[in-house]
Amino acid sequence: MIEAEVRLEGDLIRYVKITGDFYFHPEEELERLEEALEGAPIDAVQELVERFLEEKKITLVGINTKDIVRVIFNAAGRGS
Repeated sequence: MIEAEVRLEGDLIRYVKITGDFYFHPEEELERLEEALEGAPIDAVQELVERFLEEKKITLVGINTKDIVRVIFNAAGRGS
């Protein structure tokens, strides 16, 4: 299970917090991902998340990249 809290200002992410029951390693990088998303356009989330996970060689268990993107969009009111 994964959840996100997102606050937008226009189309820019001003705050994002990702929580849930999943494995994200190294775990300190989750906070860095959140920081990397802050100030970014909501429409750039998928590209930014994919690039971050690849560059940092993040190991995910219980979730995948699409799950992270989906909960961010849903929390921002942009989900389907």
